[in-house]
Amino acid sequence: MYFKTSDKKECCGCTACLSVCPKQCITMQADEEGFLYPVINREVCIDCGLCEKVCPFEKPTYENSSSPQVYATYVKEESQRMQSTSGGLFYAIAQWVINQDGIVYGAAFDEHFKLHHIGVETLEELQPLRGSKYLQSDLQYTFGEIHHHLQNNRWVYFTGVGCQVAGLKAFLRKEYTTLVTSDLVCHGTPSQLMFDWHLDYLRQKEQGDITSYSFRDMEKWGGCETYKYVSQTRGRGIRKLYSYDLSPYLYSFMWAFNYRYSCYHCKFARIPRQGDITLADYWGVRKYFPNIDADKGVSLALVNSLQGIVIWDKVKDTLHYRPSCVENAAAGNGNLTHPTKMPAIRCICYEMIRQRGYKSVADKEFRAPHYYRVKLRTLLAQTKLWALLRKIKNKIR
Repeated sequence: MYFKTSDKKECCGCTACLSVCPKQCITMQADEEGFLYPVINREVCIDCGLCEKVCPFEKPTYENSSSPQVYATYVKEESQRMQSTSGGLFYAIAQWVINQDGIVYGAAFDEHFKLHHIGVETLEELQPLRGSKYLQSDLQYTFGEIHHHLQNNRWVYFTGVGCQVAGLKAFLRKEYTTLVTSDLVCHGTPSQLMFDWHLDYLRQKEQGDITSYSFRDMEKWGGCETYKYVSQTRGRGIRKLYSYDLSPYLYSFMWAFNYRYSCYHCKFARIPRQGDITLADYWGVRKYFPNIDADKGVSLALVNSLQGIVIWDKVKDTLHYRPSCVENAAAGNGNLTHPTKMPAIRCICYEMIRQRGYKSVADKEFRAPHYYRVKLRTLLAQTKLWALLRKIKNKIR
């Protein structure tokens, strides 16, 4: 138990303890790596023990089905699919909930690129919640807000990683007929501080202010880091795209260099899942469905509960979908059934950056071995020489 041991691998930062405290004497404070941990004001604490009892990492529950319904799916509405980084299932569920005068909670960046969970009530407000964000969001008092809406019989759709969904359920302590949850299949989460360092690195590199950022762009190369910056000298917006292997942040993320310690011991990277409907990319979907239209993204959906079945039936007419199975889904999505293993570099990752600076570490430890080959191929692709060289190569054959 984190409050007794201060062992960081025992706290996932879900905020259930903060939310349940009757004296509001718990705050979430960042450690030296930028991860949020609960801190108790002992002068106000009444030792009721609720913070320990509610902890989902200490006492995880697995109430959903061990044999979920599994689907490969994407939305029929092409424009919405193009705005999604997967198949658009999140949008389909969110749209249904909003049409019931409900509210949708998910992670969104503010104007300073700080990631928070927010609630939105219109389709127009949904956009910031869409798309992948590869860092841990700040929940703060989201659970209390959700409880208030549920008490007023309002529909709520909450999306988050498994520990966040588990934290919400532990805090609520009962089922609500108007609550829908989706857990996202998660590798692990770097801290806000790590992302802040990366943005500063990009600002220095481009000599301009970063005005927009996307972890995945589906227009080119099947998903890549995309950011837009305003040049300090030219005063105009310039959009840049880089493959994962050219981004130090995404390379370090994909190789699990910088996750929260609890992520490597995650108790929710397993079946049964925590959400009513689990959302993920269906990696390798063409192996099982050779004719599926996968170029624009396909969602993996696991329908885990009776509530999940109800919601799936509400939205399935807006989807193209094909039944699948857990074995096929897990083949390309290992974190569906087990947590990521911790690499040796994790223990020194943040300290290296503090001592040497992010740029030094990014240019060495966070650089792919085939970095220059990928960079050359990317430059050739952008100048259309890559297509010409491939044509010549095919003719020689």
